[in-house]
Amino acid sequence: MKKVNLIIRLSFFILIIVLISIPFKFAHSTSSSLPSRLTFATLAVGTVFHVTGSGLAKIASERTPIKVVVSPMASARSWVFTMNDKGSPEIGIMQMSEIWQAYTGKLAPKPEPISGDPRKGPPYSPACPNLRILIAGTHLRLSFLVRNDSPIKTMRDMKGKRMTWGFPAFPSNIEWGLAGLSAAGMSINDVIPVPVPEVVAGVRALMEGRVDIAIAALGMPIVAEADATVGVRFLPEPMDSEAIKRHQSVMPGSTIRPVPPGLPGIKVETPVGHVPIVIQTSTHMPDEVAYTLVKAWWDHFKDLEPIHPQFRGWIPGIYVNKLATVPYHPGAIKFFKERGAWTSEHDKMQEKLLLGKIPHLED
Repeated sequence: MKKVNLIIRLSFFILIIVLISIPFKFAHSTSSSLPSRLTFATLAVGTVFHVTGSGLAKIASERTPIKVVVSPMASARSWVFTMNDKGSPEIGIMQMSEIWQAYTGKLAPKPEPISGDPRKGPPYSPACPNLRILIAGTHLRLSFLVRNDSPIKTMRDMKGKRMTWGFPAFPSNIEWGLAGLSAAGMSINDVIPVPVPEVVAGVRALMEGRVDIAIAALGMPIVAEADATVGVRFLPEPMDSEAIKRHQSVMPGSTIRPVPPGLPGIKVETPVGHVPIVIQTSTHMPDEVAYTLVKAWWDHFKDLEPIHPQFRGWIPGIYVNKLATVPYHPGAIKFFKERGAWTSEHDKMQEKLLLGKIPHLED
């Protein structure tokens, strides 16, 4: 009898040990299925995209079992094709209109050439249909800058005036310029293009009186310098629904929104062009990895703002964006659905995006 009792006790003890070990085995299995390292491709050191990518990589590395390493590159063309084909690098950063160009291999949604567009063809070819969005972030904002003493008050007043153009060192500014002009019912033929290598040189040309208008981004240090030196202000872009549609027909994923006074060049509330930043991956990324990254960025978003001003307003509520131009990753969608951030309307948006359509241009 004693022997039987001993066997029963031993069996019970073994059962307890097995039951206790199950959660630990499961936890180990879950974390061990995640990669130990991922590469996050950004633009060069010193750019907004590099500091943004670095901040997100820091949070992911600290809050998940994955070490996310930032790899600065000259342009997205340096890595977007290998991401599409092989899933390497695993993460990247672009603006919403640019990722659409890479996803579709097209220049713009309009079938006919844009009047005055100096670009000879799509910036990304062949198309990269395997690209997917993890999250959308805060906006890049850009518009047309003039000196305070300029007689130019509206975009219509720009006609016949000298404007910075060309930007061989940063050609995406052409897209911004064409979209803003299109929103106002104008084209590059309505102004006098003055070649500059990039935006900083363009603002310096405005300060020196060599141009009347400079295309520039809000928050650039050179704009603050210009405002302190000669005084500058951004022109208001038209914000009616038709103007926004014209802007989006050149630059899908963009919009026009008012900016309150306070930033250099913004004296009063001023509507300017906006386009969301996109953190992207590809269909090669496992769902569990995408889910884990998005969860870390959602749960710990408050850790981002102290890193850089670009993270002000970088909150979970903007991660799912109705101006999406590329499908979201299934792993990200799974997480968003669990948090109630993804609805049946987003399912319809995703269906259209998978077909290469732009839902916000159909509304």
